Amino acid sequence: MSIRIIMILESVIRTELGPTGEESRRMGMSAKDMFFPEGKDFSRTEERAYAREELVYNVTEDILVALEDLNVSKKELARRLGKSRSYITQVLSGARNMTLGSLSDICFALEIKPKVTIPVEPVLDSLESAGKSLWATEEIESRTGELIRKSENVIDCRDSNVWENQAA
Repeated sequence: MSIRIIMILESVIRTELGPTGEESRRMGMSAKDMFFPEGKDFSRTEERAYAREELVYNVTEDILVALEDLNVSKKELARRLGKSRSYITQVLSGARNMTLGSLSDICFALEIKPKVTIPVEPVLDSLESAGKSLWATEEIESRTGELIRKSENVIDCRDSNVWENQAA
């Protein structure tokens, strides 16, 4: 809930005061930077929710900028898509989920080609530099030994003495 409020505030601030869409992403602006102190730790769930809201916000913002640049109204976009104006408003406000299919349809109606980039390396680097891991390997490895010891019919292959004795 608080993340959605932050995204709405970010939308108002960007609309009133600053850059939008791709330009703001290049500058590294985000609601986290504007509303939280540097270095604030977020839970994995909060990070995921924020990432979702940020993606929805950025995609819909880019579509709104494209509509403005192309001088196409929401009413005209609705006509081109064969949808209601309320549907367009809901999709572009984030109230209705936008699928890749509906994004493609909108781009086709605007005669623009969408570009989706998934930068795997920078995301991994940023997580590692923040001291976060995509995989909880330490926890899994420590629990593996515990689970193996508790299981009567499981042989720990990591200890050659145990499995060689069992095989004999």
